Amino acid sequence: GVETMNNKRQAIKELIQNHGTIAQQLHQLRVSKQLSLEKLSHDTRIPIYILDDMEIGSHPLQLSNLYILAKYYGKKVHIQLVD
Repeated sequence: GVETMNNKRQAIKELIQNHGTIAQQLHQLRVSKQLSLEKLSHDTRIPIYILDDMEIGSHPLQLSNLYILAKYYGKKVHIQLVD
């Protein structure tokens, strides 16, 4: 019913907000390490346009790429499903 739809909308809104947060974190990590998109792309073999999309949050986030970047930066990924 309506309540289920509202719950789904809220979950989607939270996912979008979290995605933005991830995008910001990825950008800040790259900048803090003084890496160009070209260097990061070369090192991770993730195409520049995908890295750029991940940093601005304009493309659906692929977990495989997120894990590659987390490993590259020496970070861990924590994913949580919430009600």
